[in-house]
Amino acid sequence: MALTPSDIPDLLLPGLKAEFAQAYKNEVDHSPAERIATTIQTTLPIQKYAWLGTVPPMREFVDERRPSGLAANAVTIEDKTFESTIAVERKAIEDDQLDLIRLRIRDMAFRVSMHRHQMIVQALSDGFAQNGYDGVSFFNTAHPAGTGTHANRTTKALDEAALAEAISTMMVVPDEHGTPLGIAPDTLLVGPKQQWTALELVESPVVVYKGNDSDTAPSTPYSNAFQGRLRVVVSPFLTGTSDDYWFLLDTQRPIRSVILQQRSDVPVEFGALDNTSGSESAFMRDRFYYGVRARYNVGYGLWQTAYGAIL
Repeated sequence: MALTPSDIPDLLLPGLKAEFAQAYKNEVDHSPAERIATTIQTTLPIQKYAWLGTVPPMREFVDERRPSGLAANAVTIEDKTFESTIAVERKAIEDDQLDLIRLRIRDMAFRVSMHRHQMIVQALSDGFAQNGYDGVSFFNTAHPAGTGTHANRTTKALDEAALAEAISTMMVVPDEHGTPLGIAPDTLLVGPKQQWTALELVESPVVVYKGNDSDTAPSTPYSNAFQGRLRVVVSPFLTGTSDDYWFLLDTQRPIRSVILQQRSDVPVEFGALDNTSGSESAFMRDRFYYGVRARYNVGYGLWQTAYGAIL
């Protein structure tokens, strides 16, 4: 029996699902934001992270083990449900405009990935006011650490001196037992306004001193100590009131500065309301709907792996 145009919608969904799945995987694999956050799978709508804190250092086994208990404070993340839906005129499918529909499906995958990116960066921007697992704001000048306090926050603009201070500060931060954690910042996160300053700071092979208008002394270029040390990530979501913010991050540790919690039992799913014989929208409005639904949220991980600047 030959296919007719009215058969196409019923046969289209499996292909569009595959199109979305491949496009979404490509977006996630290449998203720098996914490398900034630690992704944790859960089957619970509300997950409590009472274990957050640093693992105790190794010690000589001379008497008995000394286990480290749960943190006095904890981070609780409750998942949220998100969706994105497009409407497609039935005649567009019957007229074989499938390539245009596939483009919209790929763009939908891009928007899902960008939404996760936005939430991760927004969590960092909000970290100057929102508390982390230790009961103080995530970016703070007095985090309890060892026998004293430690800072992961500054009000200095991004320049050579501020970046050097941030790197050194992160590298000496101790755990709760006073032992250096061995933090090694590897990522500089900035917005579009700060991107040229960031790129010049960390990618230029040489530094040329730039004096003021009255400085007539000749410039002496010197090697850039930052070159090759940091990766610059430019986020379009650091704009407006946060366009001067910058963040130095250690993204190589298992637990990073932001936790991206997603449901393992409810994956990002693509679906449709497109059946010609059973869809009310197709019958009443001559229109099909395609959409994506997902459950995830973000929260704070280890403050020791992040350093933030608010101006």
